[in-house]
Amino acid sequence: MASVFVVKGQIENPMEWYSKKMKCDSNWVFDEQLNTYHLGPVYIKQCGNTISFEDMSENEFFEWETSAWITLADNKELVYGFYSDDDNAEFIHIKDGSCIRDYRMYDFTLDTDEGDTPEFEDWADVYDFIDDNLL
Repeated sequence: MASVFVVKGQIENPMEWYSKKMKCDSNWVFDEQLNTYHLGPVYIKQCGNTISFEDMSENEFFEWETSAWITLADNKELVYGFYSDDDNAEFIHIKDGSCIRDYRMYDFTLDTDEGDTPEFEDWADVYDFIDDNLL
């Protein structure tokens, strides 16, 4: 099970950026075991110009409207993926201020399938993409 979004682009201070976007005034805490910072259930990892925010609770980003993802992306490229063992999956890809892929499946029922890359047939394809590309 995973819920993660990745921002591709230069962000001077990703923790401050996230806190402002989420309107959160709490402090980030360093997790010595995982060697990274977290704000509640959301852990941050940075590699060059790619920053990932992984939600260990799986509730922080679930069922956001596409417009909320576009606003969060702030004209940066953003990829969000979620899957769960109860057969739910979400995949959103924002680029240049527009959603280029929106795929949502809830309880084995396809809710949204807009855009064509990457191709998904079911929640297991979302699972594979997230594990191979985002985590």
